Amino acid sequence: MAAVGRGRGRGRGLLARDLPQEAQTRPGDSASGDSKATENGVEVKKEEPGMSRQDSILELQHVLDSLTLDVSDQELNNLYQLAESASSNDSDIKHVTEQVYSKFTSDREYAKTGAFICEKLAALEVNGTKFRSLLLSMIQADYKDKDNLRSKSVSKFLNILSFMCQIFGTLRTAGGEVFKPLVSPLYECFNMILDSDHSDNDEFECLNEQLQSIGRDLEQSDRDKMEQMMVKIRSKVIRNGSSQQARCTLLEIIESYCRGWKDLSNDVTRFYCDTMMDILTD
Repeated sequence: MAAVGRGRGRGRGLLARDLPQEAQTRPGDSASGDSKATENGVEVKKEEPGMSRQDSILELQHVLDSLTLDVSDQELNNLYQLAESASSNDSDIKHVTEQVYSKFTSDREYAKTGAFICEKLAALEVNGTKFRSLLLSMIQADYKDKDNLRSKSVSKFLNILSFMCQIFGTLRTAGGEVFKPLVSPLYECFNMILDSDHSDNDEFECLNEQLQSIGRDLEQSDRDKMEQMMVKIRSKVIRNGSSQQARCTLLEIIESYCRGWKDLSNDVTRFYCDTMMDILTD
């Protein structure tokens, strides 16, 4: 069953947090002369004037490793400054993109957070080499290798698929449209899970999570492919070969689809939670 609200929206809780004025810091400000600040209890180091490229790379990795699921605007600005400082040439910006990509394809819980950070870094460019283009190239390379990735590690495959979904759901072209080149790859990855007789419950759970997040945009991009996929999902629910847990998860997808991908009501969500708990404890 999809985790309700997981990773949806940047900085959950930030709007509700009312910090005293003296506790708020801006880049370059420090009440004590120290260059350190905290966000959500995690130390965030500001970029020092004159920080070297290598220091910026190391500090960027430190910040990435210290991230929580909630990312504030200050943390986003800090990350952008570090990435910019670390990207003095084509090779550097490629390394920075690899750092970011590696971080957010290592754990699918961070897919949404990673997409917001990539949205912030999308404007980064050095000598005509763009962070956005490098990022999409890395996604494309892993998509082309999806069969091999999935055969070696289902977990790694789902991490990459989740990140790809969230990039699709978050980043937009200059005209405000979704990245159309990602539409067919996403459908192919979803169909790979549905077509296999060996897909596990975690794959169906990931399918549910991501469709509840990007289903509307994906359907609007290609309604025929969505309808074809729903036929497969209905067949999976009916077939005896699917586990009770898989059928419960797939039924939730169908219900979300029939509701136009609107958030399920609390009562419906509670029904799926209770049903899944019964299945798991039976």
